[in-house]
Amino acid sequence: MHSHTESEIRKSFINCSKGVSQRINIPQDLFSIDWESQVFLGWIDPKSPRTGYVVAETGNGLRGLVLEKNPHKGKSGARMCQICLTLHPGSGVSLVSIQRSKSAKDHYNTVGTYLCSDLACSDYTRRKKKPEGIRQMEETMSLEDRVERTLTNIQGLIQRVADGMGK
Repeated sequence: MHSHTESEIRKSFINCSKGVSQRINIPQDLFSIDWESQVFLGWIDPKSPRTGYVVAETGNGLRGLVLEKNPHKGKSGARMCQICLTLHPGSGVSLVSIQRSKSAKDHYNTVGTYLCSDLACSDYTRRKKKPEGIRQMEETMSLEDRVERTLTNIQGLIQRVADGMGK
């Protein structure tokens, strides 16, 4: 991923208003991020731990999503992130909902998926982090192929949201 400014990140969000995007808590360490090691940028709002954000480079430019974590804890056992395909203990993966519409006319249209609770998919993809207590599947893919798979998955999620919004 290339480096991006706070302004570029704020403008990238496709599922919230400009006013909401201006109030997003951008990571404090934005200028010290190792951008080259990021498949996409993901973070949890420190003031609202149920809210998360993902920003990725796509064929349509930089695009971001606002996510809301489901407050209910899942049952114990392993769960898999649908973006980086990392297995976690039950608490390491969260069901998130992504708003595509805020009007009753559109039935409050949302997309749901399972993501790493800490949104650190880039670190799991590059094996800089490993979930405790869960053995990962054996993969023969190269690092470049894992990065490409994760990027394709996050771009697909963003496109699925955008398609539902007509963007």
